[in-house]
Amino acid sequence: MERVPEGWTQLSKDGVDVLTRKFIFNNFTEAMTFASRVGKAADEADHHPQMVINWGWVSVDWWSHDCRFLTSRDIELAQKTSEIYAN
Repeated sequence: MERVPEGWTQLSKDGVDVLTRKFIFNNFTEAMTFASRVGKAADEADHHPQMVINWGWVSVDWWSHDCRFLTSRDIELAQKTSEIYAN
């Protein structure tokens, strides 16, 4: 498997390995805009993360729900999520 992208953490949640990262924003509107952009990328890839949206931050977890472990697609979408954040 590929390396865990920079800024992401691999951990076990309920016995399933996930990639997780918390993204920080100045306000709720910025957090919602980011979450919407990640959602669009997820729809395009037909692969969807778990996201928690709050005032000033969004946490994103990627894993392959169907096989209950990390795949190269999770790595790629975590990287894409980081690119969305950077732009």
